[in-house]
Amino acid sequence: MDGIDLDALRLYWLMIWAVAGSGVTPLIFDRKNRSPWQGALIGLVVGIVSGQIFGYLLLVTLYPVAPDLAPWVSMIGGLVFLIPLWTLVPQTAKVRLEEHGFVAGTVTPLIFYLLVLSVFPLLWALILAFFDYSPREVGGPFLGLGGNNPFVGFQHFETMLSAARDGRTFRNSLGNTLAFTALVLPLNMLITIPLAVMIESVHKVLKPIFRAVYFLPVVTSSVGVAVMWGYIFHAQYGLLNDVLGQFGIAPIAWLQDQLANILGMPAALLAVVIAYLWQDFGYNLVIFIAALQGIPESLKDAARVDGASSTQVFWNVTLPLMRPTILVTSVLTVISSFQVFDIIQVMTQGGPGRPDSSPTRVLVLDIYENAFRYEKMGWAAAISLVMFGMVAIITLIQSRVLRSDWEY
Repeated sequence: MDGIDLDALRLYWLMIWAVAGSGVTPLIFDRKNRSPWQGALIGLVVGIVSGQIFGYLLLVTLYPVAPDLAPWVSMIGGLVFLIPLWTLVPQTAKVRLEEHGFVAGTVTPLIFYLLVLSVFPLLWALILAFFDYSPREVGGPFLGLGGNNPFVGFQHFETMLSAARDGRTFRNSLGNTLAFTALVLPLNMLITIPLAVMIESVHKVLKPIFRAVYFLPVVTSSVGVAVMWGYIFHAQYGLLNDVLGQFGIAPIAWLQDQLANILGMPAALLAVVIAYLWQDFGYNLVIFIAALQGIPESLKDAARVDGASSTQVFWNVTLPLMRPTILVTSVLTVISSFQVFDIIQVMTQGGPGRPDSSPTRVLVLDIYENAFRYEKMGWAAAISLVMFGMVAIITLIQSRVLRSDWEY
């Protein structure tokens, strides 16, 4: 079966019929007065087994006759066992007081989805972090580990602290990621919170217009945003240098000059921060507007009756009541800042300069290049594990600082 990616088809069979089996079977079991949670488990197993067995049999049988049609027909293999299960399972006389079929049929596929696409890859990355693994090498019989992909223990983590080139590049990427996050988080909050308050103060007819306009960059392609800002910051024909030239200021290579800086900060890093903020701030803005709309006006009116000015109402009433929302948005902003990739990849490609000294080389870019360009999966997994730990630690600190034990 030349031209057929059997591994990809097996994955399709797995996902389609695991979700279908665990999503539909609980509804049928519930209608027949049987435990929907039991139905979810049975449907999950039956869907996976039927999809794998009969998907492969249909593929092998039809491929010699209709090679283009065979992969599509193989997708129905899961029905071979599931249809008899749905039709032949007997109904019991027991009357159930609660119906949880919809709940079981919704929760179980989501749990399976998270396990397959989130938990298992995380565990795989955790394992790879202790191996010198490359997909080009022939490993042992278990998941390709061992053999030419040997177990190296904590060697990757020791390299991170060493003077080796990979270690220097990692430390530079980590520092740049922390600097990027340290700039993005406060600037995002300083822009979105006052702007949300101002939008809430305008006429109700104008509010939807402002929300839509400010949210538009969020739904814009990150690559398109990066190309646009790359043009603005371009050294030769960039819009920013054209404006500065009108004031007699010499052109600046914002994205190409490693030595260019503004107030001691690398110009290239500030450029990507500006581009990222322009695209991202509308997301938090909408959340803050929703939070402001949920604050009872009676609390603000009581403060005004006591003689508080608009500024005092904001600092002493509005802002404290927004602490839970600020916690959520700050956590989401930190996570997205650590994951920044596409804007930097398009605007600077991780430059300017060498990877171990570039001001825009971030962790995700380091992970991407090591994993898919140099095929050093073990090293990339170790970096991703450190990044996961850093995000978890920062999130815990944010939760400790901004959490509140009250509601309104």
